[in-house]
Amino acid sequence: NRDGRGATYAFEGEKVVLSWMRGYLLVVTMDAKAGASSTVTVYDMRNKLVAFSAAVPAVRFATYEWGGIVLVCGDGKVHRLAEKDTAEKLDMLFKRNLYTMAVNLAQSQQLDEAYIVDIQRKYGDHLYSKADFDGAMSQYLLTVGKLEPSYVIRKFLDAQRIHNLTLYLQALHEKGLGNSEHTTLLLNCYTKLKDAGALDKFIRWDGLQFDPETAIQTLCAAGYVEHALHLARRHNRHLLVVAILVQDGHKHLEAVEYMAALPPADALTCVRAVGANVMPVEPAALTALLKTLCASSFPSSSSSAHAHAPA
Repeated sequence: NRDGRGATYAFEGEKVVLSWMRGYLLVVTMDAKAGASSTVTVYDMRNKLVAFSAAVPAVRFATYEWGGIVLVCGDGKVHRLAEKDTAEKLDMLFKRNLYTMAVNLAQSQQLDEAYIVDIQRKYGDHLYSKADFDGAMSQYLLTVGKLEPSYVIRKFLDAQRIHNLTLYLQALHEKGLGNSEHTTLLLNCYTKLKDAGALDKFIRWDGLQFDPETAIQTLCAAGYVEHALHLARRHNRHLLVVAILVQDGHKHLEAVEYMAALPPADALTCVRAVGANVMPVEPAALTALLKTLCASSFPSSSSSAHAHAPA
């Protein structure tokens, strides 16, 4: 090629005809054992497959006319090879479970993206039926954002396939497609795997789209209090912060100090939520905070203080 030496392909037999015809390589070889017989092979070089192969009487001449490959044979007969349409080609590939070739063919014909996604789904289903769950997931990951997530999630809810499910849920979140249920499921996967490292990465993941309140509730329920607290602080969920400090961490004084640093209206909202639990433990600190609040003016509070505390 113009950039240097290209790929090399080896074809057996004595070649009598080599011809490039509309994207196909026609190779005619002589069969010495069969006397005057030829083997005609048509290669689809783009998709790397044999499109046609058959034995015919010795070929004297080949050309492309009338929408097909025309072969003039030694016995005086003329044969015409007509190309199948794309739908027929794909159907043949599906029947032989050649899904990778089907995808390549669909892409080369610039078929609609939805059709290509459906081929990838079929390939994933085929691999899944063969218990090749890793291979199936590699195909399903190509459909993220184009195939209904529940279709894939239902297949991998079994605990033995939790690693595959985790990969899929991570991909949903990476593309900003994870809803609150997906977030809960992903965090449950992390906690079942006891993968603290993945949890650390998740709560510190800049730009990741997810519902923080759902994540905080899920982490608390699973006993990952410090992770939940970090997430609540990072997203300014003040009510959740003080609730976790008091109810889960039993850090009453730290809760009072956190409330004291908030705007007065937000602090008062938090005191109303946890004050009854804090007063018996830290009466002096909470009383001092209340005195400060009584002397403060109260502009409208920020919405972050009104997040519901975990039950």
